[in-house]
Amino acid sequence: MVCLFDGRGTEATAEITACSKSGVQLQVRGSRTTSERLSTPLILATAVPKGDRFRSLIEKATELEVTRLVPLKTQRSVVHPGTGKLEKLRQTVIAACKQSGRNRLMQIDPVIVWDEFVMREFSGCHVLVAHRGGEPVSSALPATASDQVTVVAIGPEGGFTPEEIVRATAAGGRLLDLGPNVLRIETAAIAMAAACRLIDSIRDA
Repeated sequence: MVCLFDGRGTEATAEITACSKSGVQLQVRGSRTTSERLSTPLILATAVPKGDRFRSLIEKATELEVTRLVPLKTQRSVVHPGTGKLEKLRQTVIAACKQSGRNRLMQIDPVIVWDEFVMREFSGCHVLVAHRGGEPVSSALPATASDQVTVVAIGPEGGFTPEEIVRATAAGGRLLDLGPNVLRIETAAIAMAAACRLIDSIRDA
């Protein structure tokens, strides 16, 4: 028996009835539609790290049930993946879903400029922006324990510029300090996503 999923919450069990070099035939024995175990929407907006580090970030974000991943173009960004690159990375999402047992695919958005993202996404959301000198994790994260959409924003290696931070706070974003060490983009992104999902699990316990 094998488990199938459509990426939108439906799972099915199936039996292999034939196998050849060109493909496999399956007989579906049963199906069901499920909701995400952690249903609070979580949007991860992040500058893009170099090389395979972005693939690793996408893999771990999928495992942590991030709802959408939004690649950011900021003033200090270096990497801006095109449509073809992002399409290939969607295969990483599928593989991570298979590994983790998640049956809904994480959405990967096209690259968006930071100012446009702030205007489009901040309204009505609980927004946390990783920035040195912001609030400690212990005070900012508990506020995510609600049904409100949470947006986590991670800047490039050089951080957000002062102008970008002003735009974020003016739109309602809260600055969150991740500690004394300088973290790589993917480390900060995964740490923030994991912390938000931990708060979710505590709320639902």
